Amino acid sequence: MNPIARGWILYKPDPGLVKQETYEIDRIVAAAPENAYEVEIVSPDEIGLLVSSSQGHSVFLRGNEADLPDFVIPRMGSTTTYFAMAILRQLERLGVYCLNGSQAVELAQDKLFHLQVLAAAGLPVPMTILVQFPVAPDIVERELGFPVVVKTLVGTQGSGVYLAEDREKLMDLLQFVEANNPAAQLVLQKYMSESRGRDVRVLSIGGHIVGAMERIAKTGFKSNYSQGGTVKPFAYGPRNEMSVAETMRVLDMDMAGLDFLYDEEVGFRICEVNSSPGFEGLEQACDVDVAAALFQYLDVKFRISAKARARILEQSKKDGPAD
Repeated sequence: MNPIARGWILYKPDPGLVKQETYEIDRIVAAAPENAYEVEIVSPDEIGLLVSSSQGHSVFLRGNEADLPDFVIPRMGSTTTYFAMAILRQLERLGVYCLNGSQAVELAQDKLFHLQVLAAAGLPVPMTILVQFPVAPDIVERELGFPVVVKTLVGTQGSGVYLAEDREKLMDLLQFVEANNPAAQLVLQKYMSESRGRDVRVLSIGGHIVGAMERIAKTGFKSNYSQGGTVKPFAYGPRNEMSVAETMRVLDMDMAGLDFLYDEEVGFRICEVNSSPGFEGLEQACDVDVAAALFQYLDVKFRISAKARARILEQSKKDGPAD
């Protein structure tokens, strides 16, 4: 088959994760030929770079000069290192389409920064304080109140998120962190009592909502599917759809998982945005095909019509499997 386009999935397993992203990777790989695309899983560790002003090869794969892909899908998540970002920037510089781009991936990685960008655009986010040791508990109590959510600036699948029920427990936690890592980067967020143990995850591609689900915690206040939470479809309306589209525009993201907290004041607040979202729970809860939607979006980017895709698939059936 001569595919519409060939791409790389940039992926490296993270041993620290509760649940690896094998489901999402397998779904994208399986859906590629069904949608007339070809993909290859590539670890950032397998890529070498040559920065030069000449027009020669500047990307190497497994020690050899690489034929550049037409597109790249970064699925590195918490394993996105400086080196991985350098690879993404180099591929962009060479004209490879990246879904998402390096700026969007970097923005999503920094939980405080993307909240700052959203707040500056007038979008509702939880009130947040960046921690600087020593912490002034009076400011926390006055501005955020208790309970208060404590987060690391980098984390995924609910890791690095804690709930301090009162002032004493907050100070115990912060003193422990300061004693072990005084350079730790933490943020404190106002606790949304209406959202205890539940939130809404929306998966968007190209500003369009592919699916939305409510996540409900098995115990405690973390509702992540990867931590055993249950999920069910969430009925979103036109206003929510426009809010998601605006969030994606502001963050300049092609694909994202957006987490919304319930809030009686404004309805919802944007808690977090993930540029490499898991979608196993979403596909099961909402009966949607996220991988197919991803390739349909690439059709738009590569200006491929439904008729052209069907023609390519039909030709591949006649040609038979590749050797």
